[in-house]
Amino acid sequence: MKKRVLIRLSDRISHWMEIFAGVVLVLILVITGCDIVGRIFDRPIPGTYEMVSFAGGLVIGLALPVTSRERAHVIVDIVISRVSSRAGTILHVMTRLMVIALFLLLGYATFRMGIDFRIHMQMTPVLGFPYYPVAYIISGACYIESLVLVADCMKEGDVRHE
Repeated sequence: MKKRVLIRLSDRISHWMEIFAGVVLVLILVITGCDIVGRIFDRPIPGTYEMVSFAGGLVIGLALPVTSRERAHVIVDIVISRVSSRAGTILHVMTRLMVIALFLLLGYATFRMGIDFRIHMQMTPVLGFPYYPVAYIISGACYIESLVLVADCMKEGDVRHE
């Protein structure tokens, strides 16, 4: 029961993050397009590079959990295809545990970076956007990625034992 709730929660959160990443990606396209048209008329949008850079970081961070959930990333399964089902499950869970640890550390480090950005009030040079909100969002995405990977381990156990 708890396993199903965790899996459903991770699926729902990563789905909403995917939608948000898609909206941000569309905004990147709109801003870039408007800037190009503005440049034709000698009226570029100030700070386009900053906005697109921030938005690009958000898209990458927010798309991580759904990419893992859907297993849309590159998987080298040469070893897994040559071992037994049980050994494959163990190998899958072991690698997931290492990646979970990595994303928990990355989330913590990014959160600390956000705190430093906020304390020192670091902002973009042209528009004066603060850096810390983006760092906090990417940190949260790392923690959600860890949750998705935990749910993936639980799904893997269910799939292998059916």
